[in-house]
Amino acid sequence: MHVRCAARQGGWSIFSVAIAVAVAVVFFMVGLAMYPGYYEAFAVRKAVNSLAEDSTIGQMGKPAIWSLLEKRFDMSGLYTPTPTKDNLKLDYDKKTGKKRIVVEYDYVRPVFANISVMLHFRHELQVEGTVPGDS
Repeated sequence: MHVRCAARQGGWSIFSVAIAVAVAVVFFMVGLAMYPGYYEAFAVRKAVNSLAEDSTIGQMGKPAIWSLLEKRFDMSGLYTPTPTKDNLKLDYDKKTGKKRIVVEYDYVRPVFANISVMLHFRHELQVEGTVPGDS
């Protein structure tokens, strides 16, 4: 009489579980490194968009606009924001008569060892106005 063996059991081996946990940890760490960048970008976008509420923004130069942005950053809790005055660009479109206010910057944070995440953000607002000589 011949006895048959039970069917082979399926499931995850210790090695499979270790690989799955390692991949999950990497994604978690990348997410933790990216979250502050997106939080900051939301506050920067809100600050840039709020400039439209000021009726004189179209006649302001770069120093005045940056000063307003810094005040709005402080109100949002961004005391050391990634964007700097150098990241603020002013442009004037003669055809439409619109002034374009652009804040474009990169957010870079280390994840572990020599691996970092880099996020690129561009926030733009168009308003009526001109670009004075001090921009």
